[in-house]
Amino acid sequence: MNLFIMKSQIKLLLLFTFILTPLSFASSSHSNDNSWLLLAIAIMLGLAAISSFIQKIGFPAVLGELSIGMLIAILGHYQVWHWHDVVNDRVIMWLAEFGCILLLYEIGLESKVKDLLNVGKYGLITAVMGVVLPFALGFGLCKIMFPNEPTNLALFIGATLAATSTGISVRVFKDMGILKNPACQIVLTASIIDDTLGLIILSIVSGIVVSGAIGVVDILYILFSVVFFFSLAFIVASRVTPLLVRFFMRLNSSDAMVMLILISFGLFWAWLATSVGLAAIIGSFVAGLILDEMFFAKYRQVKWHSGLGEYIAPEYTQTYQDLVAIKEAEEQSHYLISLIKPLNYFLVPLFFIYAGMQVNILEVANWNTLFFGGILSIVAIIGKVFCGVFLPKNINKWLVGFGMVPRGEIGLIFALAGRELGVFNQEIFAGILCMVVSTSIITPLALQKISKTIV
Repeated sequence: MNLFIMKSQIKLLLLFTFILTPLSFASSSHSNDNSWLLLAIAIMLGLAAISSFIQKIGFPAVLGELSIGMLIAILGHYQVWHWHDVVNDRVIMWLAEFGCILLLYEIGLESKVKDLLNVGKYGLITAVMGVVLPFALGFGLCKIMFPNEPTNLALFIGATLAATSTGISVRVFKDMGILKNPACQIVLTASIIDDTLGLIILSIVSGIVVSGAIGVVDILYILFSVVFFFSLAFIVASRVTPLLVRFFMRLNSSDAMVMLILISFGLFWAWLATSVGLAAIIGSFVAGLILDEMFFAKYRQVKWHSGLGEYIAPEYTQTYQDLVAIKEAEEQSHYLISLIKPLNYFLVPLFFIYAGMQVNILEVANWNTLFFGGILSIVAIIGKVFCGVFLPKNINKWLVGFGMVPRGEIGLIFALAGRELGVFNQEIFAGILCMVVSTSIITPLALQKISKTIV
């Protein structure tokens, strides 16, 4: 990249940050409503757009978005303008969650069930290893570093390390154009299983903390909920979804109607997943998998070839029709994704900025917390990197391992649950935040480097 252009982009980033912030002060002095939220979102999106220059120097875009979020958290810590309110604002939180849901929805639309089933066995092995190994390492580390603390602390730290948030990894896979690689498909499959196992572990550990024990009935209920969800997905995919699509498309087959169907369908499955105790992103990913674009194909005719057939010589008619069929199939395969992408261009950066905002690096600014957070980060990385140790030689084990490393919002959810139950004090919680930051930053850098060896 031209050095002059890179310097210009950095100057523009600084200009955008330090000129708009005083303007935001001025706007806050003239308004007592929540109009400041509009300016805050505008600044966040503008910074995200400008920070994308880091892709030109070899870093993934998500790293810039996470960094913007952490910068906002620092500004909020010092009560600069409304940034403290931004960090805790429920509207931005909802938009970020919506962005995460749509990101996994788009991934589901791009993925094929048969591709995931082809790596299902390896996904299961990876997921089990990615839960058992980090849990054991986290439990052992806690017993060594805090020998006088109750076992509940070790159980919760183990459970937190067992969590996985693949949103960052998926973003890097998409940016690098390697989402169809078998290793990436294994990460996607393993993430579904991993989140399910993580849910079970969190429920069991929380039950032990609250009541001192957990009953067999509670565990069976959790397992039943998981089986019910995926069984329902299979039934809907094969029988109900085609009927629903046919009904709506007969009413109106415009792009607007299809987009409304898409959003409604994805949000419904996200809600259904949360209603049985799973993460919303699992529901949206499953929704993308079971919504076949070919359901819409016969109701939507591609117009680019209309009227051309009459000019084709008879001896070339069949060849022409074959080419048209291939081209139509290509356009249909990207049709649903093309309707989701514009929303994702806006919401997905907000999600990663919001994830960065949840980590106040000033809270880990002491040696004891940094030491604990550093050791915890090393253990967290090791526990996931080696989860692909039993994969065959033709699979890139490092890509799978580092793809499972980030804890992200899932790790934060586990940590917050432990703090609310009184298991974590502020110092230990800050150490866990340090681990979340480390795994979120190291993952895109490592995947970027590993991905270049297979592109």
